[in-house]
Amino acid sequence: MAYRSVWPSIGLPVVLAVGCGVPLMPLVMGTYKTEALQRFQRHLPAVLVAIAAILAYLPALQNGFVLDDKPLVLGNPYIKSWKFLPEMLTEDLWNVWERGNYWRPAFYLSLALDYSLWGLTALGFHLTNVLIHVFNTALLFLFLRKFTDVKSAVLGSLLFGLHPIQAHTVSVISTRGDLLAVFFSLLALHAFFGKNVLLLALSLALALLSKETAMVLPAVFLAACFIVRRKADWRLIGLSFIIPAIYGAVRLSLGFSFSLPPSVFSYPADMPSRMLLVFKVVALYFASLLNLFHLPHPVWTTTFPTSFSDPSVIGGLAIVVLLAVAIGLSIKKYPIAALGLMWFVICFLPISNLKELNQLMAEHWLYLPMVGLSVAFAAGLGALQSSEVRVVKVGIATAVSVYLVFAALVTREKIKVYEDDRSFMMAAVRANPQVARLYSILGSTFLAGGDAETAKELYARALELDPDDFLANYRTGYFYYNSGEHEKAKMHLEKVIRPHPPSLFQILVVAHAWEMLGDKEKSRFYYLRALAVNPHSEHIKKKVAALQASP
Repeated sequence: MAYRSVWPSIGLPVVLAVGCGVPLMPLVMGTYKTEALQRFQRHLPAVLVAIAAILAYLPALQNGFVLDDKPLVLGNPYIKSWKFLPEMLTEDLWNVWERGNYWRPAFYLSLALDYSLWGLTALGFHLTNVLIHVFNTALLFLFLRKFTDVKSAVLGSLLFGLHPIQAHTVSVISTRGDLLAVFFSLLALHAFFGKNVLLLALSLALALLSKETAMVLPAVFLAACFIVRRKADWRLIGLSFIIPAIYGAVRLSLGFSFSLPPSVFSYPADMPSRMLLVFKVVALYFASLLNLFHLPHPVWTTTFPTSFSDPSVIGGLAIVVLLAVAIGLSIKKYPIAALGLMWFVICFLPISNLKELNQLMAEHWLYLPMVGLSVAFAAGLGALQSSEVRVVKVGIATAVSVYLVFAALVTREKIKVYEDDRSFMMAAVRANPQVARLYSILGSTFLAGGDAETAKELYARALELDPDDFLANYRTGYFYYNSGEHEKAKMHLEKVIRPHPPSLFQILVVAHAWEMLGDKEKSRFYYLRALAVNPHSEHIKKKVAALQASP
């Protein structure tokens, strides 16, 4: 907690110095002509940008493992020994006991490296996340510096580094795939413009092995050729398409498709409904980007729009039209701005809901598209800075710097949301007060902490919102069963029983529900199914043995 109390006193001055002071350094140091000082002057802005990002995210080092972090890190045997290197390269380690379609070996290797350095100390894992984000911010600055003035490059990269929308990605270990994908994507971008074939191939491959959404990067490079260079370098373009093709072939050969298996988060819908949803999420994402003070969405839920008259759909459609017009108007005069907007559009497509996702929206999904918006923002600032009216230049720089200071403060507050499971889920409930599932999960965090009474209240609230909520019915039935009220328990447990539970957790719940209902044969059947999924579980083995031994 000490970091959080110290941050305002040291963080704000640094952010202000970076936002306002860095552009003045050439004036201060302009009289010095030595090579060493000139080199120092060139690299100092990147260093200060990195320091600002470090200071903003320093409080994250106090956080623990949150929700998905626990099975992915604490309960994952494969990252705890290098003897499992083949499994890290070929298996889905996100779902340790259930094969899914998360094939992200670069991500898993980073977790294994963290474990070898830190054991299960959360601080070490969070430090890695923060450092990757810092490197990403610095890499973005170095790219922007090639095409804009120092001031615009600083402010554009700080928009990426300090914006509160990034708090989820940086503060949660299970979202590191996004951090790594952007790190290697930015390296690939530098390699592409530097015509470094080897670095481009390696970086693009590692971006894909960090997260599959990097599959859209060849389209970004193709756009870069025609927008910025005005002609195609077919050697680099060809390589940028060949690497994803090889990745796709290897992925499919290992049994991983590009679709998620059915889960409690999936949402089948027809294409007209999906198109409406695309416009709606565009509007909601932009609202969260523009409004620094929106509620944090550690779990972001929304409803399907039913018609084009939905205000969010209308807003999203307007934003799409404005993006198209802005790209068209800026291609010739401000190509870097056009490239940034094209980056956003292209990288937004995988999270647009044109294809079914595991949930409708997530803050960390904006991490890769945000690179493009930051590039466009910096290019736009550069265009405005071309004004010969000094007061206009100073006014714009000051306004953006103040905005970034507020962004850093809000980011600091949002980081607290990810301190532990309870604070995480309480924020999720505040942001989504009508979602029964979130009350159930929050109830389970209180139950794990020994507060059964609060847990019961939260389960009751979940059942008010959704009488068929799976987890709330199971826990409530369990409470009634333990208190001897078997008829009340039966009423809830019968809502839990389902013939084809999709996940290991639900299989175990159904098995236990049958056990409490007194049907040992069906209970044993489901425990055996669970054992087939997780054959190493001593708990399940004991359950099966006990049921076999009982008359």
